[in-house]
Amino acid sequence: MCGRFTITVDRIEVILEKFRAEVAPNFQGYQPRYNAAPGQLVPAVVAKEDRRFLTNIFWGLVPPWGEQKGSYTHQANIRDDTIARNPFFRDRLLHTRCVFIADGFYEWKLPEGFEKLERGARLPKGMQKTPYRIMLKNQSLFALAGVWRTFPSQQGPVLSGGIITTTPNSLVATVHNRMPVILSDRDLDIWLDPAVASLDRLLQLLDSYPDEEMHLYPVSPRVNNSRNDSPGCLEPAG
Repeated sequence: MCGRFTITVDRIEVILEKFRAEVAPNFQGYQPRYNAAPGQLVPAVVAKEDRRFLTNIFWGLVPPWGEQKGSYTHQANIRDDTIARNPFFRDRLLHTRCVFIADGFYEWKLPEGFEKLERGARLPKGMQKTPYRIMLKNQSLFALAGVWRTFPSQQGPVLSGGIITTTPNSLVATVHNRMPVILSDRDLDIWLDPAVASLDRLLQLLDSYPDEEMHLYPVSPRVNNSRNDSPGCLEPAG
């Protein structure tokens, strides 16, 4: 899965140049994020015809059945195998793709001896998962594959999106059993090309990123609280 991520560049121009994008008319502004979490507005790039736009996206795809008066059910992560077999998600993959912009993401490692803890089960009192920040060795920006959908709200239409996850490479597997799909520059061009509507071709992009190009390190448990969004979240633990 991908529960949190970072985007720490201090200039929006770096993002626009990297993704060959322009600012969307309704863009609400950019600021570095050190602990971006589901349910928040985050920067993303969407394509329209032959143009790419940097916009704000609500992190959590709201499907039609998730629309409720006053509250919304949303999905921050979407499994690659779910996309292949679910008609709604398959349609998003074919027609409304986006990328979330990041330079790192967090995953939480279970304590030794509890690696096979069942989902929903609690650790013994006094034990905690260890958060890790995972990034590229060159510390550059990268694209997380996502899909989007607009849903109605009291404030008007809102762009919502989810990050696609896949099986982890050998590095990320030491921490978690899923990882977000990171797109190479070549795959990014395919992903953001609205003319590409081949399911097989798109599914081929949903693979784990090469482990030899990534590294990770444990960070402070302050990232456990999504209200903590400061450079201190990046500091190595210890």
